[in-house]
Amino acid sequence: MPNSRGSVSFSHICTQSEHPFITTAREVIDAADTSSFDPDQRAIWREQKAIYSAFLAGDRARIDRRIHPDATIWDAVTERIARGLAELDAIRATRPTGEAKQVTTRLEVDEPIIDVSGDLAVARHVLRVEREDADGSARELMRVSQGWRRIDGEWNIIHSHEDLFSIEPLG
Repeated sequence: MPNSRGSVSFSHICTQSEHPFITTAREVIDAADTSSFDPDQRAIWREQKAIYSAFLAGDRARIDRRIHPDATIWDAVTERIARGLAELDAIRATRPTGEAKQVTTRLEVDEPIIDVSGDLAVARHVLRVEREDADGSARELMRVSQGWRRIDGEWNIIHSHEDLFSIEPLG
C-alpha cells in the first residue's frame, strides 16, 4: 500500500498515460561530472536521464522502453516489490489523479556511480526533486540503485531500488 508522503518515485515517474503526471520542470538537471566514464557508463547514464526526461514530457512509452518486462522494482513509497511491468502498473494505478496530482518543479540527478562487467551493470545515483501538491511544496532526496543488463546491444533496467532518504518542506 503506498504511503501518504507524496514523493516522486519510480512508479510516479511511470504514471499511467491516461492520467499523466503534472510537471512544470522542463529539463533534467545533471550536476554530475562524468568525464571519466567509459562508453558503457555514458550509455547507461544517458538512458537513466532519458527516463527522467520522458517523465517530464509525460511519455510513458519512452519510460517503459528501458525497463525489462520482468524487472523487479522496490518503489520508494510502497512496501511491496513489483515483479514485472504488470505489477508496476498496479502500483501506478494507485497514484493520485486530477487536483490531487503533484507538480514537479525541479528534477536533478547527481553522483552517478556505474560499474560495468560485461553485459551487466550496477548503477547508483542521487535524485533530487522539488514538488508541489495540495499539502504544499517539498524537496526530496532519493538514493537510487539499479541493475542493468545489455540485451541486443541496448541497456535495460532489470532491477531498481529507490530509497526516499529525506523530505524537506519548502516555504
